Amino acid sequence: MGRWVRRVSAVAAGLFVAVLIIMAVQALSGLLYPAPPGLDLTDREAFAAYARQLPIGALLIVELSYLLGSLAAGATVAWVARDSHTRLAMAAGVVLTLAGFTNLAAIPHPVWFAVLTTVTYIPCAWLGVRVVRGRHAG
Repeated sequence: MGRWVRRVSAVAAGLFVAVLIIMAVQALSGLLYPAPPGLDLTDREAFAAYARQLPIGALLIVELSYLLGSLAAGATVAWVARDSHTRLAMAAGVVLTLAGFTNLAAIPHPVWFAVLTTVTYIPCAWLGVRVVRGRHAG
């Protein structure tokens, strides 16, 4: 497999794993903190009102999903790629951060949550590389 193909595949695999983990952990949040019956998730105003009243525990589980997803993205990138582990994991972290910005723009969140999630993705992706490749991963 060519170097370029391996690198693109590593980032794509990392993002895929991140999304799976984020969805799985957030499904847990949905079980612990179910939406009210009849909530139309396609009604932006109704969903925004629901999001504003979420308990802190629900938001912390969502943050945990971003942390674990980003960590897994970095680890997956390091596992798939043979070189440039850190730069590729940072690329995955940037894509996740941009997706996070999109989510923050679409759904109202408390300021503390917005700040915390914004600074989660890239450092956790970096840490994922370190877990797989050790302290001197490059």
